Amino acid sequence: MSLKPGRLYIINKMIRSLPPTRMFDLKRKLLAFAGADLGTNVRMMGLKILGPFDLHVGDNTFIGEDTFLVGAIDSTIRIGKDCDISSKVTLVTGTHELDPDGEKMAGEGFGKDIVIGNGVWVGIGATILGGVTIGNRAIIGAGSVVTRDVPDYSVVAGNPAKIIKKYDNVLKIWEKA
Repeated sequence: MSLKPGRLYIINKMIRSLPPTRMFDLKRKLLAFAGADLGTNVRMMGLKILGPFDLHVGDNTFIGEDTFLVGAIDSTIRIGKDCDISSKVTLVTGTHELDPDGEKMAGEGFGKDIVIGNGVWVGIGATILGGVTIGNRAIIGAGSVVTRDVPDYSVVAGNPAKIIKKYDNVLKIWEKA
């Protein structure tokens, strides 16, 4: 079920007027009314959402202050369970076809899904673009711009984000990439 932009306008205003570290249940109910599919114990501080996309957030996920979700029609943002999304993070599913012969370079718009696995940690100010899948228990460094898929148990950082470390969940060994 897609988010309803008319309802989102009012709900965005309401959520941003609530105390950031309180009233999580009310925020969940408001977003569910707008069409979001939210798991139990999802805690959102003061996010803003635009667009008629599908939004799914798993159980026990935290979303920080000033996080911005922008979705194109016919696209999905799916965030797994047990994730920590820091403040000022941006997720954008929309993009454009390049049109070098048109009046402007940004041609026809379309959406690409974003999938964030379980247990992911996204650092402050990171941007995740459409068409990206982030694997389970990955870490996205602060300020990173994620333009391609991130494997499970990987740490990425930079612009564009690159793998800087990998983690073996069984042996508990970190290795540089």
